[in-house]
Amino acid sequence: MKSKAKWKKGLIGVAAAALLGTSLAGGGGYAYGETAGVGSTSAVAAESAPYDEILQKEAQWIAGLAFESGAIPTYGAPISNYGGKYRVVPYFTNMALLGLLERPEHAQTVRRYADWYFSRLNRTASADVPAGSVFDYIVETDRTTETATGDFDSTDSYASTFLNVLRKYAAVTGDTAYLRAHEADIRLIAQAMLSTQQADGLTWAKPAYRVKYLMDNTEVYKGLVDAEWIASSVFGDATAAAEYRRKAEEVKAGIENGLWSADRQAYAYAKMEDGSLLYPDWNSFYADATAQLFPIWTGLIAPDSERAMQLYRTFNEHHPGWPLLDKGDAFPWALLAYTAAIMGDRTRVDAFLQSVKATYVDRDHPWPWYVMESGVTMLAAAKMKSASPEPRSWTVANLKDGDSLGAMPYTVEGTSQGVDRVELKWTNGQTGQSRTFAGQPDGGGVWRIAVEGLTNGRYAVQMTAKDRFANVVASASAAVDVRVGGGPVIGKAVVASDRDVLRRGESTTLRVTAYGTDGRTPIDLSGADIAYRIDRPDLATVDADGKLTLLGLAEGADRLSVDAFVTLGHDVTMAEPAVVNVSREPVSMADDVLDRMSAWISARQLDDGAIATDAGGTAIVPSVSNVGARGLLLRHETVPNAVRYIDWYTSRWNWGDRYGLYGTMYESRFDPASGRWTSTGGYDSASVNLASFITLLRASFEKTGQFKLPQSNLDLMTGGVGMMRSQDADGLMWKLPDEKTKRLRDNALALRGMTDSVWLFRNRFQAEGPAGYFDSFRESLRAGMQSKLWNEGAGWYYAAINDREEKSAPDWTDKRSAAEQLAPIYAGIVPATGDIAARLYAAFNRSFPDWASGSAVEPGDAAVAYAAALTGDTARASSWLALLLDAAKGGALPMSWTVEDAGYAMLAAELVRQAPSAVTVAVDSPGDGAEPAGRSLAAKGTAAGAERVRVEWRERFGRTMGAETVNVGPNGKWHVQLHGLNRGSAYELTVTAVDRWGYDMPYARKSVSFSVRDTGGKPK
Repeated sequence: MKSKAKWKKGLIGVAAAALLGTSLAGGGGYAYGETAGVGSTSAVAAESAPYDEILQKEAQWIAGLAFESGAIPTYGAPISNYGGKYRVVPYFTNMALLGLLERPEHAQTVRRYADWYFSRLNRTASADVPAGSVFDYIVETDRTTETATGDFDSTDSYASTFLNVLRKYAAVTGDTAYLRAHEADIRLIAQAMLSTQQADGLTWAKPAYRVKYLMDNTEVYKGLVDAEWIASSVFGDATAAAEYRRKAEEVKAGIENGLWSADRQAYAYAKMEDGSLLYPDWNSFYADATAQLFPIWTGLIAPDSERAMQLYRTFNEHHPGWPLLDKGDAFPWALLAYTAAIMGDRTRVDAFLQSVKATYVDRDHPWPWYVMESGVTMLAAAKMKSASPEPRSWTVANLKDGDSLGAMPYTVEGTSQGVDRVELKWTNGQTGQSRTFAGQPDGGGVWRIAVEGLTNGRYAVQMTAKDRFANVVASASAAVDVRVGGGPVIGKAVVASDRDVLRRGESTTLRVTAYGTDGRTPIDLSGADIAYRIDRPDLATVDADGKLTLLGLAEGADRLSVDAFVTLGHDVTMAEPAVVNVSREPVSMADDVLDRMSAWISARQLDDGAIATDAGGTAIVPSVSNVGARGLLLRHETVPNAVRYIDWYTSRWNWGDRYGLYGTMYESRFDPASGRWTSTGGYDSASVNLASFITLLRASFEKTGQFKLPQSNLDLMTGGVGMMRSQDADGLMWKLPDEKTKRLRDNALALRGMTDSVWLFRNRFQAEGPAGYFDSFRESLRAGMQSKLWNEGAGWYYAAINDREEKSAPDWTDKRSAAEQLAPIYAGIVPATGDIAARLYAAFNRSFPDWASGSAVEPGDAAVAYAAALTGDTARASSWLALLLDAAKGGALPMSWTVEDAGYAMLAAELVRQAPSAVTVAVDSPGDGAEPAGRSLAAKGTAAGAERVRVEWRERFGRTMGAETVNVGPNGKWHVQLHGLNRGSAYELTVTAVDRWGYDMPYARKSVSFSVRDTGGKPK
């Protein structure tokens, strides 16, 4: 459904019913007809789509919607979307009637609607209502009582599409007298269409909404083309026709010169009042990607032009599932099928028509099928019905099942008709690796593709012929052997690992050793290609150099298996795998906290992706769950959990809540009696609700590199129907639009969210216009916090201020109130090492000196620990984390513990984990690279600032030889005796400081390598 959501501060937003894009399959093509056998010819014809049936049924459905007044509603029944009433949206009806006119017998229905439209024209202009415009109307269930909404989605597109209807009505019926009878009104409507046109040739959507949409302006162009035709062919007014032609050229120039980007090979889908452009993210279905097709169906660019083909192909590459209604948007989007029909893509049009017939037409048109979908589907069906099928044929001359190729390169060839591209995909049966070779037929339809660089083995060859839209028009398969001689033959290869046990974050080096067919003669692999494979790519990575790193842990995953394909010359050999054991022992105390808290949060994630807030799993408070999800991003194995939560949130968020805010999420409660979750219909703070989610989105993007939402959604969440809806003139945020309290913590978190929004505009979307715009409001909020809430003399922030300018001081005897003073620190709005942070943190510690060393964990202290870690006080943060560990291990977490507490604890632990250590470890003996002679060796060194060290020594590419924890002497020195060393072997010695809780200190570690000389004598 094409619609636009507006907000008070002037930034663009596009509202769609469903917001996450998915793809049906790669490549964007569909099978077309029968497959062709190898060496044979197949004339591939399109299946006959039910064009006439769809045209008949949809014409009857649209005509049956009409009220006695002539108005035609969006849908045939009152629906909840419209408050249980009918709604007439002229733009939707106009588009529907363009389709209805494909059945001229329903022309009277169109004329009666036109009578209604003319009779509802706003004939007196005002600042926001042009003369010649038409409002949306609400119609009561009696189907008679109408009430104007006083608004419209746009003035440019409503007018332009009605002009389209009038021209088509006159052309189909010959009833030009009807248009002449309404000549003055038609001129007024054209005037309304152009009432928002600016100096660059482009029109704003409406006077009160100063955004220049690509979609609207292409429609205006089409409206002006039809206005010219009406003026010339119906009114006989050459002067007016020339003026409309000139205006059309202005709009076209504005689009081509102002919205087209040669670098991006795409149109900006909107131009803001300040001149900034919103360029598309092709992965965002609406409005980014769909808008790119509007220049095609509106006739702005020719369908056979290179640009039209490029835009259409790119759209299908990113959203291949649309013909099967699989695109992440609730509405069918018949405009895509109409565009495909104009392009001549019968395959996709037929697939779409079959999909909507089964899903909507044959099921009595359930919502979200609505009047525009119906009419535009008729346009697509009619266009395809009138088009002639293209002849297609394809042959493969010299490759068949069972062939054996003894030389490379090999040229496969054949003939074709109606084929744009031939692809040959060769998949090695042993390695599973594939290579695709492609080519295009020449002017005579002959195609030739050189196949080269394949290794020996049996291949499954998939051959496909595609049309110019990348649809598969014919395909064939064959099993083919490649047998090319020359070079040494590997009889056996083995993968070995430098280390046999890994903990999270640790790495080992892999190597491959190969032997000849006798199993003994070494083979030089210096020129070989080695491709490692790991059985748990979700938990570990291995790079091209053979460095294996354990990233995450999973239940039951106690070992990793790594094999490799070794390619030498034309031969490929699978190397026997190395097995590396996985240890769940945490690398540090902070890692233990991260592991336990991520598991605690994950245990509260529901099947649909939501994260319950509390220990008992009885509530969902999104602003709390957002922090917990941020914590999940800190552990490799729980990153997918955080992504699932984001998907859950964006599939259920309020796209217009009771305050008119976009992107919020109501709180929910679980009812044990019914077993259902019920929305409360509210939340504690609007700005925090939105800001905490935006902060999560940034963290997710930084972690995964993925951001599924379009820029317009971020616009909405940040702007005047989002966070900024709560922003007062002093820059501060109200708690709720109807609850006039400005709280410290709310504003600190809101400022963090706005900072993250600006960052995303700059770093995700490279959109400096919106970034700069929102940055000014962010700075206004920052200034408001310092001028209205900060008490310089006292060194703290006021806790709140109301609409009477009454300020509430913090209660330093109340721990929660005192902890809220640290929100500016952990929200990152004051420098963590700056003066304000130091004063706030010192004041908190004066009031609660034992917060990190008490006997029990208290909720709320997790955020304090995070603030402590940010300020550099890792000593207190570590002490509190140790207290938390004791509680977690003993099952003594408080019942009021939440996923927000767990999330902040994880954020604190991550900072502690990364903090540089004050302890310095050195190894004096053996020296790095030393070559001692004996089987026993004294290792010694220093560990300044540590009480104990863990000493581990192991044979390289062998087994771990030993480990021992020893005390560090008062002089800072340690020593240990290494036994059982093998002559001629290489070793690694690693010394790690141990903290007072018995955990390793990863950043206080030293490793050296040494080799034991082989003296040739008897072992000692």
